[in-house]
Amino acid sequence: MRSRKKLSLARHPGVVFWLIFAVALILLLVFNRKVILSNLYSLGINLPSFLRQQVVSAPAETEDAMSEMQSAPPLAQNPAIENPVLELPPIPIEQLAPDVMQPLTVPDSGETPAETLGKSTGETPAEALNEQARTLYFLSIDQNGNLHRIAVKRMLPDTDAPLAATLRALLAGLSKIEEERRLISLIPEGTELLSVAIQQGIAYVNFNEEFLYNTHGKDGYAGQINQVLWTATEFPTVKKVQILIEGRKESYLGENIWIGSALEREQFPNF
Repeated sequence: MRSRKKLSLARHPGVVFWLIFAVALILLLVFNRKVILSNLYSLGINLPSFLRQQVVSAPAETEDAMSEMQSAPPLAQNPAIENPVLELPPIPIEQLAPDVMQPLTVPDSGETPAETLGKSTGETPAEALNEQARTLYFLSIDQNGNLHRIAVKRMLPDTDAPLAATLRALLAGLSKIEEERRLISLIPEGTELLSVAIQQGIAYVNFNEEFLYNTHGKDGYAGQINQVLWTATEFPTVKKVQILIEGRKESYLGENIWIGSALEREQFPNF
């Protein structure tokens, strides 16, 4: 019987090969079970629950990659971003040019701006023949930072040059009651009225150089033009206003407020 089995195996070498392969596979599974199961699990093969419990957390290659990442230098040591940002000290406001923009202060007032405040000087409204009611324009800032044009009634001396007297009162600034109402004027301090002339409905209003420099930027320049233009055109004989500086025409006030020709209210309907 034994000789027959040996003769039978010799005639079938393939059977011997598969027996050896099966033994090797069993030994491989025994000694490398965790690695093989882990690789099968990472490929998405659905393993039985008792085999999934034996899966290792990560294959050897992944652990090596993680160790390399942990040993890499931190990002902060990168010489390309290592140098600190240079911070320049702030420039004192006193060293800035006179036309640098300064923010407008929002008044602490709950009042709603109105187009006309009426008489607000606190002076006796005098029925005297030497006084006349005149309208001046100042400005108000609401809680959103928007400017509003405000008309104010003043009792001013009735002179032979009422327009000049009214403009000089405008340049003189606010009365105490107007200040209490949180009104402001954006006409630059030091501005002087040099002369006024009316010809064919155009008022030629001549200021000194100070009128050119407003520390509040674009809003400041627009505000001072509104005040002068609307105050002057309250007179029925004035339809337009030509701004002059020391007797000459300037093209622009600031960077983009055109004053090179006579201005009218329609150019500044809203503020």
